[in-house]
Amino acid sequence: MQHHQNPSQTPFSQDIRIKGVFSTTAPQSVGFGHTKRKVIQNVLVYAVEEEDGKISIQSLNAHFMPTGTVKMISRDNLLKNYLPEPDVYISKVYPAMRKVAKAVARGERHLRNNETFSAEIEFKTALRIDEENIRATFGLGLSYLARGDTQRGGIVFRRLVRLNAAFEPGHKHMFNEFGISLRKNKMYPQALKYYARARSISGDDENLFFNMARTFQEKGRVSLALKFVSKALGINPNLIEAQKFKIFLENRLAKKNGGNS
Repeated sequence: MQHHQNPSQTPFSQDIRIKGVFSTTAPQSVGFGHTKRKVIQNVLVYAVEEEDGKISIQSLNAHFMPTGTVKMISRDNLLKNYLPEPDVYISKVYPAMRKVAKAVARGERHLRNNETFSAEIEFKTALRIDEENIRATFGLGLSYLARGDTQRGGIVFRRLVRLNAAFEPGHKHMFNEFGISLRKNKMYPQALKYYARARSISGDDENLFFNMARTFQEKGRVSLALKFVSKALGINPNLIEAQKFKIFLENRLAKKNGGNS
C-alpha cells in the first residue's frame, strides 16, 4: 500500500510540498433581527502547494470533499493563519477522495465495456459525494448519450457548459468525446454550443475545429464545414482525417454547384 505523508509530520521546510486539511477561524452571522449576532466559527479547507509555491485552498463540503472556488494564498499566509488538521485529512478527506476516484474509475471501465446502466450508478455515486466532479459529470453524460437518452444527456450538457473546469486542457479528450457523442445523437445545436464554449476557454485546437466541421456537414452546412476543416488544417496540416474530409467536402460542394449551373 502506498504511504501517504501525514501533514502533521511535515516541518514545512521549503523543499516539502504542503498538502492536507487546515482550519482557520472566520466570523459568521447567526440569528435574525435583534437576535442576530456574530460568532467565530472554525472553517476547514483543503490546501495544496502548487509548483510556483502558492497555496490553492478550497472549502470542504458536507462529505469532506474539496469543492467550490479555488482561492490562492501565500505559503506565509497559510502557516500564519491556518492550523494543520492531519486527523481530518486522514480519517475524512482522504477516504472520501479515494471513494470518489474508485467510483469514477469503475464507471469509466463500465462505459468502455458499453455497460451504461452500471456506469451510470458509479458516476452518480461519485457525484453524490463530489457534485462538481468533472470526470463523473462527463461520464454520466456519456452513459446517457451512449444509449440514446438525449433528454438526460441534454441536462448533463447544460451542466457541463456552466463548468469552466470542464474545458481545461487536462480534460480535452473528455470534452472532445462528449461533443462527438452529442453530434452522433444528432444534437447539433448543443454540440456547436458546446464546442464554442470549449474554444472560448481552451483556445483554438485542430480537433475542436475538425469536430465542428463534422457537425456542420451533418447539419447540411457544407460551406461552413469546409471553413472549419480548413481552420483545423491551418493549425495542423498533417491531420490525415481532416485532409480526407476536406477533399470529400470540396467534391460535394463542386457537385452541388455544378448541379445548380
